[in-house]
Amino acid sequence: MAIARCKTCGKPRANKPPQYADNPRLPAGFPKSGVVCGSKGCDNDAVVWLKADEEQLYQTGQRVFDLRTNSAKVRVE
Repeated sequence: MAIARCKTCGKPRANKPPQYADNPRLPAGFPKSGVVCGSKGCDNDAVVWLKADEEQLYQTGQRVFDLRTNSAKVRVE
């Protein structure tokens, strides 16, 4: 599942495959999207890191992805 991290906190490390794609995607309206970094203690505007399988869906046109906690979804540009 996708994860939101700011550019300072950077790409998250996955404990097991599939790994996150190399390039983050911008949430719709970035940087004023309201998507905030999920790292503890960080409130910066976030980009969205997709897992490898989600990146393939992105390449075929999907733009809405579940976030890791299933508490919200995010639309990317």
